[in-house]
Amino acid sequence: MPPLTNNDFTKSTSRQQRSLSSPMYKLFVIAHREYVAMVGTKAFLFTLVMMPILMFGSIVAMPLLNSMIGSKTLKIVVADGTAQLFETIDKAATQRNESLKVLPRKETDGADAKLSGRDSKDSFMNQQADFWLFTEAPNELTDEQRLEYSGQIRNGELYALVEIPKSLWDDPSKLGVADVAKSVGDTPIVAPKFYSQDALISGTRSWLGVVLSQKIRERRIQQFGLTGIAPEVFAQIDAKVDLAPNMPIQASQIGKTNSQSPMDSLIAMFLPFGVMMLMFMVILMAAQPMLESAMEEKSLRISEVLLGSVTPSQLMGGKLLGNVAGSLVIFVLYGSGGLFLLNSQGLSDKIPASVLPWFMLFQLLGVLFFSSIFLTVGASVNELKEAQTMLLPVWMVLMAPMMVWFIAVRDPNGVVSTTLSFFPPSCPMMMVLRLASGTTVPIWQPPLAAIIMLVSTFLIVRTAGRIYRAGLLRNEGARSITQLLRRSLTPR
Repeated sequence: MPPLTNNDFTKSTSRQQRSLSSPMYKLFVIAHREYVAMVGTKAFLFTLVMMPILMFGSIVAMPLLNSMIGSKTLKIVVADGTAQLFETIDKAATQRNESLKVLPRKETDGADAKLSGRDSKDSFMNQQADFWLFTEAPNELTDEQRLEYSGQIRNGELYALVEIPKSLWDDPSKLGVADVAKSVGDTPIVAPKFYSQDALISGTRSWLGVVLSQKIRERRIQQFGLTGIAPEVFAQIDAKVDLAPNMPIQASQIGKTNSQSPMDSLIAMFLPFGVMMLMFMVILMAAQPMLESAMEEKSLRISEVLLGSVTPSQLMGGKLLGNVAGSLVIFVLYGSGGLFLLNSQGLSDKIPASVLPWFMLFQLLGVLFFSSIFLTVGASVNELKEAQTMLLPVWMVLMAPMMVWFIAVRDPNGVVSTTLSFFPPSCPMMMVLRLASGTTVPIWQPPLAAIIMLVSTFLIVRTAGRIYRAGLLRNEGARSITQLLRRSLTPR
């Protein structure tokens, strides 16, 4: 091998200098710097851990808090106008409390579950059941007494007040035409009243309804002279026809007799929402640092030093490239955790495999779309207050799919979900939500939405680049969206 001459050394040095000064090299240097600044901080790791906890922590926290707090004794006052029902209520409540002491965590089903006060909500949240202490009030209450008891409920001294009218025990055949006409649906005007802070969702109210219904049913059988009929006959008459909720079957389920459970329907509804929330968290964690980075570099005059070596386009492109790389780290970590959780629960087959490529594509386009907006705003303002004002419309369109997710899951091919799928700001999350729902989306819609999103992302990045160049070295910040857009018309 011949020795190197001075001429060869000069050529090698020249090539190295040209490579170091090439636009692509500068672009990747800025991207690497932005990537390290994004994922290599304690704040990023803290946010990475806390974001899922804040979003979904209540699912774990509520049962944990319930188990730590333990059971409470709820005091309930009953004004029994019939003078016949309080003894039945008190006896049923005593039996229920005794059963909870013996088997506080035992699951029950059917009528026993209703009489024990345990329902599907308690089972789902693993909630610690409370004990109920019923006390008897005067049969007839005055307005002053109702007001006094209501004050005790608000102060926490009482949990609830139950007022049972005397006419509930009367023979319905003796009701006049006027009384029957005043009935609303199946609920007559003589219905008992339940006063509490959580009356609408109270499990105690549901339990009392079951107890009173059984007692009044026995009373009506006597009043109509039907005591000679076997109880089994009434059981058949009262039998309800419930339609079991089922999702459309797949080819792999043909020939299987196992019926789907109601939980399958709940999973089919909330699983697409979880996929959309994953995309939202990635976009949120990737776009917000762009705003802070641009504002910091502008306020500390760092951008002026950087622009001595690179162009504004290279600076912005490198930032976006590093930001996309950081978002991929978030996606891989959260996605792996989500798949592990689904696999541990046997739900990994609930998400169609065809969703993953579209998810990746729309995720990258969504990060680029919103990161360029956040970066532009950060370079065009001087104060965080100004940035928050201009980002308010951006937040609104970003949150739009989350506001209508329930409508979209119920009707994935409806007008609302389809329209939002082709509206660029909401396109990524809404299209992924529809694909993850399991509903057959027309084959032409995902590619068309991807093309619209690609064109929109290209235009928004190009417009953001013009605004970024115009606002990076300006001392005055933009105070409105109109002023911000006007800067996009500034000549290069």
